[in-house]
Amino acid sequence: MILRKLADAAMDVVWPRRCAVEGCGRPVDRPGRHVCSACFATLPYHDRRGCRICGSVPEADEPNDFTCADCLESPPAYDLCRSAVRHEFAARQLVLDLKFRRWTWLQEDLVDLLEGAARAKLDLPEVDVVVPVPLCRGRRFVRRFNQAELLAEGLAARIGRLCLPGALARTRDTGHQSRLGGKARRDNVKGAFEARLPELLRGRTVLLVDDVSTTGATLSECAATMKKAGAARVWCLTVSRSVREQS
Repeated sequence: MILRKLADAAMDVVWPRRCAVEGCGRPVDRPGRHVCSACFATLPYHDRRGCRICGSVPEADEPNDFTCADCLESPPAYDLCRSAVRHEFAARQLVLDLKFRRWTWLQEDLVDLLEGAARAKLDLPEVDVVVPVPLCRGRRFVRRFNQAELLAEGLAARIGRLCLPGALARTRDTGHQSRLGGKARRDNVKGAFEARLPELLRGRTVLLVDDVSTTGATLSECAATMKKAGAARVWCLTVSRSVREQS
């Protein structure tokens, strides 16, 4: 780790980093990062009061402790879900750059967002293990990495918890869900996951990590799978949350 930091510092002298946010290009003033402090400070943080379960933010103010209509109608299997930023503007760009452009060097910047949200929105001493949402084999082969795994490993190291990338696996390819509504997404991922390390989940509070939450269908199915394997609670944390309303 020390050698890597020294190497990064040397590279920054020869080739100074420029902010990865489109349209910025300023020198990066956050050591070891690729997003400048000005852009990082102005990301669309998910800081309004939201549903106590899924974290969705209504258009109008609600009491401190409320449950949204979606969670009342179709309660998710997870116990709560929180996100760092809204999936729009520069935040959306950074998440997509990691996933589709393979800009894995953005890992530390995005883990900064996850860590901030985790410390502000979760009771971290209660978390026992960190688990990433898995990719199917085919998609992982094409992409060469699982973005959720990178994020989960980085966060686990920051908060001093064990990361279990092998605890959960996809049993089939569920395809892309971007054009599906809430119910269609839930039907599509039903039974698509398997717990592989139940002995490490049993009786524990699991922090499930992913890059984006849209309807929460995938997170809920993962949570249901781990609870069947014995997990006591499943909390979800994502970098961003889609601004599209759940359905």
